[in-house]
Amino acid sequence: MPSVVESDALDFASLIRPGDLVCWGQASAEPLALTSRLMAQRARIGAFRAFIGISLSETTDPAHADHVRFSSFCGTGTNRRLAAAGALDILPVHYSDLGKVLRETVDVLLLQLAEHPDGGRFSLSCASDYVEGLATSARVVIAEVNRQAPFTSAEIDIGDIDVIIRTDRPLPDMARAAPSEIERGIAANVAALVEDGATLQFGLGALPDCIADLLGDRRDLGLHSGVLSDGAMRLIECGAITNARKRIDRGLSVAGTLLGSRKLLAFAHMNPSLRLRPIDVTHDRESLAALPAFTAINSALEVDLSGQINTETVGRSYVGAVGGAVDFLRGARASKGGLPIVALPSTALVKGEARSRIVARLSGPATISRADAAIIVTEHGAVDLRGLSLQERIRKLISIAAPQFRDDLMASAGSSTP
Repeated sequence: MPSVVESDALDFASLIRPGDLVCWGQASAEPLALTSRLMAQRARIGAFRAFIGISLSETTDPAHADHVRFSSFCGTGTNRRLAAAGALDILPVHYSDLGKVLRETVDVLLLQLAEHPDGGRFSLSCASDYVEGLATSARVVIAEVNRQAPFTSAEIDIGDIDVIIRTDRPLPDMARAAPSEIERGIAANVAALVEDGATLQFGLGALPDCIADLLGDRRDLGLHSGVLSDGAMRLIECGAITNARKRIDRGLSVAGTLLGSRKLLAFAHMNPSLRLRPIDVTHDRESLAALPAFTAINSALEVDLSGQINTETVGRSYVGAVGGAVDFLRGARASKGGLPIVALPSTALVKGEARSRIVARLSGPATISRADAAIIVTEHGAVDLRGLSLQERIRKLISIAAPQFRDDLMASAGSSTP
């Protein structure tokens, strides 16, 4: 059984060795009482490494990099401060591989747990994703049992925990950003593609939530996603998502992480229709292919005229991720009636000047290869690249670029697609 200590008596220097890799849950799953104390004691521990997911907290202050080497799969949320300071190393792996990589490297795991109202049972609360597997592989597991954390299906054996502290504090959450008119236009074009009975996967941000808000009139939708957001919650609440047509997890909405508002966290508490599952389940390509009309809806930073897609960098700034986009797009390709969708605004504002996001050549990495590209959507329409030659793709992609850039794109097309 774990040792139970007071939070102000927790001595990380006795548990963490110099050079260790420490990992904790992302977004609302971050055990803030533990991570704040860890950062306060970092000098006493000595140099160590920390792997972080999506961050919503102040843990990612660049000042903490004096003793901590931060790494992540993403530059999302407050991670951007570390990236801007040159203090964030990126692990460029498909999300489906992340759990395995971390199980082989993480030494110390910090968790936020919820205790069942009847006592004696514990859950991982806001995230199963990559932390569930680490609970049995890490050398040391330290848990914060937070009275305000929602109890979800991701239960954990308390015998896997070494040290426990108890807290009663609000969780970090992510407020919804109001969608722009352009995002509403993109959302309308995506929503027009989604039919009754489809199983949905939503990516991150205001755009997927805006798309979800246009699907309330659909029937018997399913949900199998890396994240459960407010948009998906509203579809469950209005009855559009029932999961009735899924062959696996029938009647259940499946996700890896809760990412949204406090209303979403309250919605997930003791909710029998939700299942939080690890990456090995949420991103398993065979399972995705078996879902009816699996519809993967992801975003991007830019798309070139051959269909290559950058979801990671803007200029020299790392702001996105490799993430699960390729996993989900390939799953949607293999699903009967599946839709592999990447949606983005046709332009970005850079130093007050509009620039096309449909480009002759990418300015960053080709996160998604042109062989994996399929349906691309902007506010100007949707095109399906599957089965098209390079020259056919050029014409299709220029047709959904911002009109003021189409002539220049056509002029540069001859040298853009080797």
